[in-house]
Amino acid sequence: MLNAEKIRLMTDLAIYEKKNDEKVFKINDYYKGDYISGHLIWAFIRYSLCFAFMLVAAFFLDFAGIFQLLNREGTGEVIEKLIMFYFGGLLIYLFVAYRVSASRYKKAKRGVLLYATKLKRLGRKYSTGGRKRP
Repeated sequence: MLNAEKIRLMTDLAIYEKKNDEKVFKINDYYKGDYISGHLIWAFIRYSLCFAFMLVAAFFLDFAGIFQLLNREGTGEVIEKLIMFYFGGLLIYLFVAYRVSASRYKKAKRGVLLYATKLKRLGRKYSTGGRKRP
């Protein structure tokens, strides 16, 4: 005879696997520090590339204005300001990336634990044959 509770648990598990396969189960391959540091490295690369792209775009869009600024303030001061702007923005961006990746890891880990709990419950149902334990 079919056990409705077993069927419900198996259906819940199958739906959960289908919805969250890429996001949640990939988390099991990483420690928290490895997961976050990998995301921070990619955040550093993305920010650096975007900053370089914006510098090139600003140079080509306002060619004359850049040279006027360099003549007025001096090359050293402009480069110093650019470096300060880069590192200030980088620190803010890395902080936000850290917070986002840490919360994603925590949320996914919670999902994996929920999934494992449901699997254990289903395993107990199969090991006892659906009967209540004394």
